Amino acid sequence: MSNIIINSIDPFNFGEIMVLESLKKILKGDSNKIKPISSNLTSIEEYEEIPVDTGNSEEEDIIKIKVLDLEDYRDAADIVVMAESGHIVIVNTVDLEKDIDEEYSKLILYLKDKIAEFGGAMVRLSVNKLLVMPKNVVIEKLVKEMDDSK
Repeated sequence: MSNIIINSIDPFNFGEIMVLESLKKILKGDSNKIKPISSNLTSIEEYEEIPVDTGNSEEEDIIKIKVLDLEDYRDAADIVVMAESGHIVIVNTVDLEKDIDEEYSKLILYLKDKIAEFGGAMVRLSVNKLLVMPKNVVIEKLVKEMDDSK
């Protein structure tokens, strides 16, 4: 039987010392304190495995993309809530090159600031689409290097 070495015990923690002393006695084979295991226990082979429903793990892997229109500040608030809760949001806007006015520009700036507050990001996809992402989503533009050998 090997020796048990106990390091770094707080001498004032008597509960810990008592537990460790009991473990020492069990491992050393102190038969005075150890009760024999009852022979009437059922063997492990006789137990039936019960399936446990841990939830639908496939749903946890699904990324939801919401599509919303941006017409007013209420829509902007909805977009922010969706993105902050982890959804990617495609935002339908007016034509940002032809139909944009000062009020709509303020609305887009408001949306951009609110998204930045929680660490999200917003990018323009086209003249009438924006993409709003939660803070755990990053878009990286792949830059192709020019082939100098041609």
